[in-house]
Amino acid sequence: MISSYKIYSAPLQGFTTHVWRNAHARIFGGIDCYLSPFMRIEHGSMLKRDLNDVNPDNNSGIPFIPQILACKPDDATMMVCHLRELGYKHINVNLGCPFPPIALRHKGSGMLPYPAEVESLFNALAQISDITYSVKMRLGWDADGQWKEVLPLMSIISPAHITVHPCIGRDQYKGNLNLDELDQFMACCEFPVIYNGEITSQADIQSITQRWPSLHGIMIGRALASNPALLCPEKATTQNYSAMHDEIYRHFTDTLDGGEHQVLKKMQSFWELYLLHADRKSRKAIKKATSIAKYEAAVDSLFAAL
Repeated sequence: MISSYKIYSAPLQGFTTHVWRNAHARIFGGIDCYLSPFMRIEHGSMLKRDLNDVNPDNNSGIPFIPQILACKPDDATMMVCHLRELGYKHINVNLGCPFPPIALRHKGSGMLPYPAEVESLFNALAQISDITYSVKMRLGWDADGQWKEVLPLMSIISPAHITVHPCIGRDQYKGNLNLDELDQFMACCEFPVIYNGEITSQADIQSITQRWPSLHGIMIGRALASNPALLCPEKATTQNYSAMHDEIYRHFTDTLDGGEHQVLKKMQSFWELYLLHADRKSRKAIKKATSIAKYEAAVDSLFAAL
C-alpha cells in the first residue's frame, strides 16, 4: 500500500455509492477518504437516492466527504445546510463534472467559463458557518486556461484542498491531459492540490508525485472501480473480488423492490467498470444475461477463470 500521500477515492456517479464504499473499505481498504457522487437539486428538491447515499448511518466507520453540484446559490445552500444538520463538517464542491447535459447548464466543469457565477456560488457558501469546503475541478470546460479566472476566487471559501483533473470538460474521459498547464496551476495555487486523472497503477502514482512533490494527495476513480485491489495488490484474490461482488449483489437483492429485472440491471451496470481485465467471454455473458439464473452462471464462470 502507498502511504506517502493521501489517497482519495474519486466520486463516480451511479457507481461509488455507499454500497460500494462500504464493501471496498471492508474488503480492500487503502483509501484515506471516499467522496460521494454529487448531490443535486431537481425540481426544487434533493433526490431521495442522494439523501440515502449521504445518510450518516450508511457511511459509519469510513472516512467520507459528501459532494454537491449546483450553479444556483440557493440550491447549494439548501444542500449544504441539510448536510450540516446531518453532522457533516466538510463538503466538496463539484466544478469538474464533464457530462454535457450537466455542463451545458453551467454546472460542474461547465461553470468554469463563468467566473461571475462561481463567485456568486462561493459567496453564498461562505455565509454558512461551521463548514469546511474542498473543490474538485478541471482546467476548464472548453479551454485549458479557464482556471485562471476561477482560482483567485477560491480565497472566498479557502478550500481545504483542490482536486484537479488536468484536462477540459469537453474531452470528458479521453485522456487528453495537459500536464504543462497543471504546472502553471500548481505554481499559482496557494491551497493544497490533489491530482486526479489517468492513474492506473502504483507506478503512475510514483511518477505523478515525483513530478509534483508538493501534492497533498492522489485521487483515483475508474481504475479503482475496475480493480479495487489497485492499492493493495496482496489482496488481489478471486476470493476478495468475489466477496465484493457478493456484498453488493446481496444489497440490491435485499433492498430493491422492482423484482429480478431491476436487480439484473443494477448488477449489469456494476460490471460496466468492475474487473475490466476479467474473462471477456464471461463479461459479455453478464451483459447479455436476461435472467438472474443466467447472470449468476456467467458470474460464476468469470470468477472461475480469474
